[in-house]
Amino acid sequence: MDDCTRLPSGFEVLDIGITLHDPETGDILDVNGRLEQLYGYSAETLRTMTVEDYTAPSTRFSQEEAVRRIRSAATGTNEVFEWQIERSNGELRWVRVNLNSATIAETPCVIAEVTDISEYKVREQRLRLLSRIVRHNLRNDMTAIVGYAERLKNAVEDETLEDSVETVLEIAHEVGSLSESVTQLEQIAEPDATERGPTNLGDIGRSLLQKVRTEYSTVDLTLDASADVWIIADQGARYAIDHAIENAIEHNNSDTPSVTVEIADQPDADRGTIRITDDGPPIPEVETNILDFDVETDSTYHGSGVGLWVMKWCVDSLGGELQFKENSPRGNVVEMSFPRTEPP
Repeated sequence: MDDCTRLPSGFEVLDIGITLHDPETGDILDVNGRLEQLYGYSAETLRTMTVEDYTAPSTRFSQEEAVRRIRSAATGTNEVFEWQIERSNGELRWVRVNLNSATIAETPCVIAEVTDISEYKVREQRLRLLSRIVRHNLRNDMTAIVGYAERLKNAVEDETLEDSVETVLEIAHEVGSLSESVTQLEQIAEPDATERGPTNLGDIGRSLLQKVRTEYSTVDLTLDASADVWIIADQGARYAIDHAIENAIEHNNSDTPSVTVEIADQPDADRGTIRITDDGPPIPEVETNILDFDVETDSTYHGSGVGLWVMKWCVDSLGGELQFKENSPRGNVVEMSFPRTEPP
């Protein structure tokens, strides 16, 4: 084999698997040591194998599809996909493959970066299971409890009992809302959900306030978005902002709750910021403290904290920052900042 079909020695020190492919036939020309460890085959053996030889039986991934993607990458298209392999010992592992065109020793090739994501897939499956349990079992049970509590409320005349039933209703509605939060976390874990692009922060604010106005007619809502601010985001930004606005309304005990959404551009810091300000009671420290990874959760934390977790997870996943501040003379300021970009 000519040197031009070999990987440069520098690829041996990488922690990810690397394969070098012929841009036309898709044949493996060379691999690094990490790829040999991951697949369980030597470079010499892999050169004689087709993709189907080391693909898991349950994976719909054929040799033809592999060649199509390799040829596409050779034209300059970045190909990224997940795929399950079968190692030499029969063990199944999930990998993420990133194909890019390259030139080695003046010879066009396609390089594949192969990353083991098996642990990530296990966590994803656990999250799906948790979501299924919460959405189905917990939501259905809470719906039944709300129904019975409503019947009791209409039947009893004792004021003390009415207060107790009202408390049951509030708790049932709160627990039932966990279903939506877990569903959003599940959706963020989907690979397609993490495809980010330029997003107008003002458009998110306008869309969410329009939705909120139809649901809360007595709330005084204000949007300050004098300038277009573009950020790099995915669906997670909308989830986080939606939770902040909903919390500002639902936990506000004013007769006419006031909520202001302000969009700000910070070009010097290369950030786009959104602030949700309300005039309600302060967010309990016990709720914001759970966002600190050094603090262990216990039974004193309530369901409303799950919404804060959704906010933090979504903002963190986008490389942003979430802050909670006091509003003067009363209320809260929830501030989210995201990486800024230019409009498309």
